[in-house]
Amino acid sequence: MALTRRNCMNHPERAAIGICVITQKPICGECATRIDGVNYSKEGLRILQERRNTSRGKVDWKARLFVMALVIAVPFSAALLFQFYEAGLHFMVDMDQMEW
Repeated sequence: MALTRRNCMNHPERAAIGICVITQKPICGECATRIDGVNYSKEGLRILQERRNTSRGKVDWKARLFVMALVIAVPFSAALLFQFYEAGLHFMVDMDQMEW
Protein backbone atom coordinates (compact mmCIF):
# COMPACT_ATOMS: atom_id res chain seq x y z
CA MET A 1 0.00 0.00 0.00
CA ALA A 2 1.60 3.23 -1.11
CA LEU A 3 1.32 6.36 0.98
CA THR A 4 0.19 9.38 -0.95
CA ARG A 5 1.06 12.86 0.18
CA ARG A 6 -1.88 15.19 0.53
CA ASN A 7 -1.69 18.92 0.42
CA CYS A 8 -3.67 21.51 2.35
CA MET A 9 -6.97 22.54 0.81
CA ASN A 10 -6.15 26.24 1.40
CA HIS A 11 -2.39 26.09 0.74
CA PRO A 12 -1.71 23.61 -2.09
CA GLU A 13 2.04 24.15 -1.72
CA ARG A 14 1.99 22.86 1.91
CA ALA A 15 1.72 19.28 3.10
CA ALA A 16 -1.37 18.48 5.12
CA ILE A 17 -0.83 17.50 8.75
CA GLY A 18 -4.33 16.14 9.22
CA ILE A 19 -7.91 16.06 8.06
CA CYS A 20 -10.72 18.21 9.43
CA VAL A 21 -13.12 16.00 11.37
CA ILE A 22 -16.14 17.96 10.07
CA THR A 23 -15.30 18.70 6.42
CA GLN A 24 -12.98 15.71 5.87
CA LYS A 25 -10.59 17.98 3.94
CA PRO A 26 -6.81 17.95 4.36
CA ILE A 27 -5.36 20.89 6.32
CA CYS A 28 -1.88 22.18 7.12
CA GLY A 29 -0.57 23.27 10.50
CA GLU A 30 -1.58 26.89 9.93
CA CYS A 31 -5.15 25.99 8.99
CA ALA A 32 -5.62 23.38 11.71
CA THR A 33 -7.17 24.08 15.09
CA ARG A 34 -6.75 21.17 17.48
CA ILE A 35 -9.42 20.72 20.16
CA ASP A 36 -9.22 17.70 22.46
CA GLY A 37 -6.88 15.99 20.03
CA VAL A 38 -9.18 16.50 17.04
CA ASN A 39 -8.31 18.61 13.97
CA TYR A 40 -10.74 21.26 12.75
CA SER A 41 -10.44 23.60 9.79
CA LYS A 42 -11.81 27.16 9.94
CA GLU A 43 -14.79 25.99 7.90
CA GLY A 44 -15.24 22.99 10.19
CA LEU A 45 -15.20 25.23 13.27
CA ARG A 46 -17.82 27.49 11.68
CA ILE A 47 -20.05 24.50 10.90
CA LEU A 48 -19.56 23.15 14.45
CA GLN A 49 -20.55 26.53 15.92
CA GLU A 50 -23.65 26.72 13.70
CA ARG A 51 -24.67 23.22 14.83
CA ARG A 52 -24.27 24.16 18.48
CA ASN A 53 -26.22 27.40 18.01
CA THR A 54 -29.12 25.64 16.29
CA SER A 55 -29.21 22.83 18.85
CA ARG A 56 -29.35 25.39 21.69
CA GLY A 57 -32.22 27.19 20.02
CA LYS A 58 -34.40 24.12 19.77
CA VAL A 59 -36.90 23.66 22.55
CA ASP A 60 -38.25 20.25 23.37
CA TRP A 61 -41.81 21.29 24.27
CA LYS A 62 -42.93 17.72 24.97
CA ALA A 63 -40.25 17.31 27.62
CA ARG A 64 -41.03 20.70 29.13
CA LEU A 65 -44.76 19.95 29.27
CA PHE A 66 -44.06 16.58 30.88
CA VAL A 67 -41.89 18.19 33.56
CA MET A 68 -44.50 20.90 34.20
CA ALA A 69 -47.21 18.23 34.53
CA LEU A 70 -45.04 16.36 37.03
CA VAL A 71 -44.40 19.51 39.04
CA ILE A 72 -48.14 20.07 39.28
CA ALA A 73 -49.27 16.44 39.60
CA VAL A 74 -46.87 15.13 42.24
CA PRO A 75 -47.83 17.50 45.08
CA PHE A 76 -51.50 17.25 44.12
CA SER A 77 -51.33 13.44 44.12
CA ALA A 78 -49.48 13.43 47.42
CA ALA A 79 -52.18 15.62 48.98
CA LEU A 80 -54.94 13.34 47.69
CA LEU A 81 -53.13 10.26 48.92
CA PHE A 82 -52.67 11.82 52.35
CA GLN A 83 -56.38 12.65 52.53
CA PHE A 84 -57.28 9.11 51.47
CA TYR A 85 -55.12 7.54 54.17
CA GLU A 86 -56.34 10.01 56.79
CA ALA A 87 -59.98 9.24 55.93
CA GLY A 88 -59.24 5.51 56.13
CA LEU A 89 -57.57 5.95 59.50
CA HIS A 90 -60.56 7.92 60.84
CA PHE A 91 -62.91 5.25 59.50
CA MET A 92 -60.94 2.50 61.24
CA VAL A 93 -60.89 4.45 64.52
CA ASP A 94 -64.63 5.09 64.27
CA MET A 95 -65.26 1.39 63.54
CA ASP A 96 -63.21 0.43 66.58
CA GLN A 97 -65.20 2.75 68.84
CA MET A 98 -68.59 1.53 67.65
CA GLU A 99 -70.63 -0.67 69.90
CA TRP A 100 -71.91 -3.74 68.15
